[in-house]
Amino acid sequence: MLLRRLLLASSSSVRARIPANCLAIHKASLHLTRTEKQHAALAAALCATNVRLYTSGPQVNLKEEIQKITDLAMTAKDEMDFAEESRNSVYYNDDKKAAQEAVDELTNTYNGLLDRLGEQDKSSVDMSIGMKIKEIQTAYEIMTQNDLE
Repeated sequence: MLLRRLLLASSSSVRARIPANCLAIHKASLHLTRTEKQHAALAAALCATNVRLYTSGPQVNLKEEIQKITDLAMTAKDEMDFAEESRNSVYYNDDKKAAQEAVDELTNTYNGLLDRLGEQDKSSVDMSIGMKIKEIQTAYEIMTQNDLE
């Protein structure tokens, strides 16, 4: 439904985000009957199923973004493990700093993705990887609190 509204919208900024081959389907449907236009709109929607379209933001490939965040999460966990292993050694401060940088990069990337998403996608991303991000942040906080004791 949203895609159909976007395809039929007159705003050139919206149409600029529609892939060229899908837009061609829409343009070809301008001189068709109502039923044929509905079929053309469906064809255009099927054409763009792998592309996220937003009227207020850039296109977002959720699969790639979630994979990037998952990779950053694994890196952050590894850095925290290295820091824990080097506790009470001369390497600990450097390893802890690397862990902090990894957690910060993970948090910034995750929050940046959420800022670019609509409400429906935001909640699905939060449900799929939000808990993992919070667990890593909490583990880092516990690691730093242990230094104070």
